[in-house]
Amino acid sequence: MRKITLVLFLSILVSQLTAQSKLIKGKVTDEVGIPLQGVSIISKSATKGTQTDKDGNFTISLNSTGKPSLEFSYVGFKTSNISVGNGDLVVKLTKLDAQLDDVVVIGYQTVKKRDVLASVSSISSKDFKDIPINSAAEILNGRLAGVTATTAEGSPDAAIRIRVRGGMSITGDNSPLYIIDGVQVENGLNAIAPQDIQSIDVLKDAAATAIYGARGANGVIVITTKSGKRGKLKVNYNGFVGTKSLAKKLDVLSPYDFVVYQSERSRGNATDSSAFTKNYGTTWDTLSVYKNTPPVDWQSEIFGRTGAMQTHNISFNGGTKRFTYNFGYTYNDDKAIVINSSYKRHALIFRGDYKITDKLSIGVSTRYTSQNVFGAGVSDTKGSAYNRLRNAVKYRPFLSTTQDIDDADPLADPNVGNGLTLYNPVALANAEYRNKTTNVFNITANLSYQITKNLAFKSTFGYDNNNFVDRNQSFVMYRSFSKCSLQ
Repeated sequence: MRKITLVLFLSILVSQLTAQSKLIKGKVTDEVGIPLQGVSIISKSATKGTQTDKDGNFTISLNSTGKPSLEFSYVGFKTSNISVGNGDLVVKLTKLDAQLDDVVVIGYQTVKKRDVLASVSSISSKDFKDIPINSAAEILNGRLAGVTATTAEGSPDAAIRIRVRGGMSITGDNSPLYIIDGVQVENGLNAIAPQDIQSIDVLKDAAATAIYGARGANGVIVITTKSGKRGKLKVNYNGFVGTKSLAKKLDVLSPYDFVVYQSERSRGNATDSSAFTKNYGTTWDTLSVYKNTPPVDWQSEIFGRTGAMQTHNISFNGGTKRFTYNFGYTYNDDKAIVINSSYKRHALIFRGDYKITDKLSIGVSTRYTSQNVFGAGVSDTKGSAYNRLRNAVKYRPFLSTTQDIDDADPLADPNVGNGLTLYNPVALANAEYRNKTTNVFNITANLSYQITKNLAFKSTFGYDNNNFVDRNQSFVMYRSFSKCSLQ
């Protein structure tokens, strides 16, 4: 009898528990009916949650007592609360108006984009996240009205000239002021990896730059780095690998045309004519042998190798209600198309924000960049005579029978035209050693107190340390390099 009573009691208990639970099924789409994957669905009463699959479908078990409801939330869409009834649910989420939520950093405040009255151009990380670039300066090129980014050098560390609405001074420096996380820094765009930037705001008129005084006369570029977000730890990876080659070469004279040109150039000058006769011959029959002389493509010899570039960025971010953090590491490796040239960079960044009370909060942002550039590039500060691009285009387009590709030229004309000597471009590149290292360390700390809803006090401390070492050594020029008089 006791066994029968126990079995009956357990059956009634199981039936009651089953009756109290309810399996809810449904589908979540956007306004036009496209399924949304990864929508967060939470039941606050039952402290349960789930997510939609790739087709937007979901299932969740709820307590059938009372009036249960579900909260649907998704990035870029308005949060929706739906009461659970009978039958499957069909939920449509409404997109947020991105234009109304975008904010712009102007001096000591952030304002909604629609409320900006000053001339300000902005770009966010979503606008360049899929573009394979290693320099933050390249972000601005062609993407912001009134802002130009140009460079006269092809090396990875080449100085990029940023101008906001053109230059204001003829003799002075026209570079804009760089502000990163509220602190002025030098070489703002070279000291930070593009993958660590959240937004860039360019202040272009007096109304926006007035708070910076004379320092903001050439415009102000305000850079905001990525910060952590509340939630579980998220690991993000962003990387790309690519190759590069010389896109276009300049047309140059053939060996025979070059010799004919030298013959015509030497007429009327006894010294030049004597040197030409000694080097190339005396009759047109002698000169005709240059029609079969194999040419040397110096542009390919200097800039013709296939370059390889790779970038790897990994970041960790997350946080709680009080504390959020973001840590990122970026590695850049670039083997340039110019011989004896390469580029490597390591960039570390950390940003943490802690909310002590509802009104008082502190934040710390640190960045460290180690950059190494090997090679002299295509130009030279010693003068245009050592410009590798100039020598690759103008140097004699063939070798003598006894000359190797990087040997001194036995047919070199000792006379120099226009005061500029032409050198064997390969020998020129091999005869100079250059290694530039840059170490940049920045730290920013801030303390913020929310006085009222629309008024806050913020104090910021910043430290910027930039250590640059340029190791440059040239071998004996006139013993190592061959000369040519063509100008």
